[in-house]
Amino acid sequence: MNRTFVVFWKELREVLRDRRVLFSVAVSALLLTPLLLWGIGMMVQQREESARKVVIPVALIAPRGGEEFITALEGGGFVVRRVTEREQAEAMLRKRQVKAVVLLDEQFDERLHNESTAKVVVLFDPLNDSSRDAVQRLKALTDRLSAEWVQRRLARRFIGTEFTQPVAIVTQAIQTENPVGNLILSIVLPYVIVLSAFFGAVSPAFDLVAGEKERGTIETLLATPASRRQIVWGKFLTVTVVCMAAAIFAMLGMLLAFALPSSSRIFTEQAGKFSLSLPALGALLVTLVPLTVFYSAVLTIISTFARNQKEAQTYLIPLSTLIVLPAVASMFTRTESGLWLAAVPVLNSAMIIKQVLTGIVEPSFVVVSLLVSCAVAAIALQIATRLFERETVLLSS
Repeated sequence: MNRTFVVFWKELREVLRDRRVLFSVAVSALLLTPLLLWGIGMMVQQREESARKVVIPVALIAPRGGEEFITALEGGGFVVRRVTEREQAEAMLRKRQVKAVVLLDEQFDERLHNESTAKVVVLFDPLNDSSRDAVQRLKALTDRLSAEWVQRRLARRFIGTEFTQPVAIVTQAIQTENPVGNLILSIVLPYVIVLSAFFGAVSPAFDLVAGEKERGTIETLLATPASRRQIVWGKFLTVTVVCMAAAIFAMLGMLLAFALPSSSRIFTEQAGKFSLSLPALGALLVTLVPLTVFYSAVLTIISTFARNQKEAQTYLIPLSTLIVLPAVASMFTRTESGLWLAAVPVLNSAMIIKQVLTGIVEPSFVVVSLLVSCAVAAIALQIATRLFERETVLLSS
C-alpha cells in the first residue's frame, strides 16, 4: 500500500475517534440545525398567533365625532380609552399604560363625509416593540376602512370601483423545472455549505500538524519510512475528507430543516417545496471538491507554519474574515452576475451552487470557476508541501 494512504488511514482513524470532530461535523449539522430552525419557526408562529389575538389598549382624543372610526377600532382588536388632553395621553404612553395614542382631527366627520381627507395622528413609543406593532395594526385597519369609504363615495356617484384603478397589473408565474422553494434554498444553502466546510475542518487540521508539534510526536512520524511529501499528503487527504463530510452533512441538515413545515414561518410558504435531482446533487458534489481541497490546503499551511494550536488559532482570525465575506456576499449576489465573479475563490463555488439550485447554469462561469478553484487549490497544496519539507518550519516550537 502507498505510504501516503498509510499515513492517511492512520490519521483518519485518529480524527474519527475525536468526539468533538464527530459532533461538529455530523451531529451538529444533522440535529442542531433542523432543531434550531424548527424552534425559530415555532416561535415565529406563536408570535403571529398571539399578535392576532392580543387586544391592544390605545388612548383616543376625539374633539368631535369620529364614532364610526372608533367603532371600527373597538371591533378590530383595540381597547379605546378616551382622554381629553394630549399631555395625559402622552403620559399614559410613556408609562406603557397604552400602546399608542390616536388623535382625530376636529373636522374628522366633516372631511370624511365631504369626500375630503380626514386626518388621523398616531403617537407611538419607538423603543417599545408592542407600540410599533400597534402602529402596524392601526395602519392595516385604516387602509381597510379607507377602501370601504372609497367604495361608498363611488357608489353615491354611481361609479364602479374600477374608476380608481385605470391600469391593473396581473402577474402570472410560469411553470419551471425547479419549485419556488429552490430560490430561497439557493440563498441560504451556499452560505451554510461554504462556512460549514471551512470551520468543520479547522479542529482536525490544526491538531494534525500544530497539535503534533505541541505534543512532540511529529519527530516520531518523521522517523518512519514515509517521505515528507507522503506524510503531508496523507494529512492533507484526512483534512479534505473531514472538510467534504462537513459540507455534505451541512447540506443534508439544511435540506432536512427546509423540509420541516415550521421552516415556512421563517422563509416563505414555499420554503418546504424544493427539489434536488440526482444530476443537481452530483453537480453540487463536484463543486465541493476544489473548494474543500483549497480549504484543506490553506488550513494545512497554517497548521504547518504555526508552532502550536494556540498560534494557529491566532492566524485563523484574519483568514475567517476572508472566508465569511464571500459567503455573505453570495447571499446578495444575483446568479446572472458577471463572469469576473468566477475568478473570486470561495464566492465562485457558492455561485455555482446557486446556479444549480435555480436551474440557471452558465457553462462558461462553471468552467472558469472550476479552473480557478483547482489552480488556487493546487498552489495552496504546493505551498503546504514546501513548508512541510523545511526543517526550520516543521520542527519549530
